[in-house]
Amino acid sequence: MKQEIVQTRESDVERAAESLCAKLKKPLSSYAIVIFFAGSRYDFPRLSEILHEKFPKAEVIGATTAGEITQDGFTKDTVVLNALDTSGGYTQCKACILEDAGQFPIIRKQELIQTAQKAGINLGASGISKNSFAVTLVSALHNAEENILSLFYSIVKDQDFMIAGASAGDDMKFQATFVSCNGVSSSDGAVFLFVKTQDPFCIYKENIFKDSGKSVLLTDVDPKKHLVKTIDNQNPRRRYAQVLGISEREAEDATLKHPFGRVFGDNIFIASLARFLPDGTLAMYARVLQGNTQVILEPLDSVEMTNKSCLEMKQKVPKPGCVIFFNCILRTIGFEKSGKTSAIAGAWKRHFPAFSGFSTYGEQIGHINSNQTLVALIIGE
Repeated sequence: MKQEIVQTRESDVERAAESLCAKLKKPLSSYAIVIFFAGSRYDFPRLSEILHEKFPKAEVIGATTAGEITQDGFTKDTVVLNALDTSGGYTQCKACILEDAGQFPIIRKQELIQTAQKAGINLGASGISKNSFAVTLVSALHNAEENILSLFYSIVKDQDFMIAGASAGDDMKFQATFVSCNGVSSSDGAVFLFVKTQDPFCIYKENIFKDSGKSVLLTDVDPKKHLVKTIDNQNPRRRYAQVLGISEREAEDATLKHPFGRVFGDNIFIASLARFLPDGTLAMYARVLQGNTQVILEPLDSVEMTNKSCLEMKQKVPKPGCVIFFNCILRTIGFEKSGKTSAIAGAWKRHFPAFSGFSTYGEQIGHINSNQTLVALIIGE
């Protein structure tokens, strides 16, 4: 599979679409998959319609962002378009969009099953994870990600079938995020792109934290609202500060470097702390459950980890033809605060001939919705 990446800063969506298409090297009918990421300043529904018209033979999906990623580094207020040519090997693909993703009624299961079938994937069969996967783009701000993953995996017989996905952003406005599929946009939906291919592929998760050896018990939680009301039966802010050995006034500034996590062997799944409310209640980005023990994490060297991750990705897919990064906005903010954005993008550029992505409000990998994580989709030539 061959990926071609183009980008524009044109603010008008008509001119933006023309600019993107003019930069592509092949006829527009050559591309089977188009994945685009757009800053929140754009008229996203109209942009989605135009791009669908431009690529009538392709599955066209997209999302709004909290910043875009290309070989030029971390950018904002642009449109980045990935045009994928699948003619080099056997590949089938099909996408759909599900409205009201937070509700995700059972009736939508049949739509997912039928969409996968159109891509040559039988979700009720064994062994499909060997040659197929899905990409998800989810409207954020509705706390829908866990429901979507839970219900999707209730359909799939092969529990090793992998999803690489992300929650859309809106440049930290937290007002409305959008996703789209073949010209249809939604502010509360979820897009699924199913891909069956003979090309090698890898879905990779990177985190830049380790277990600090300190943990807490979540003793009073509202999972629907993502709120933690007590930790170890104490006020969350007070207890968090106490465990870290800092003052309560320092607690808010510590959340970026010391999120919660759950550890399963060598795997760490991060649950980021959004903020402490005035009464000390803790708001979370991801859902957590009452009675869960959460490890408090501490940061590793992000540039060193990026280089290590790139080497591991290339071991799995030695000749990458497509690389897409779903990078949590909290990671991006952390890189900005530590002055490491250029070093991170530079490491990606040294290892990969081309890549793109965006800063997300959440990351999906397999069964798990995470935060402060990088999820990478790598597909071989």
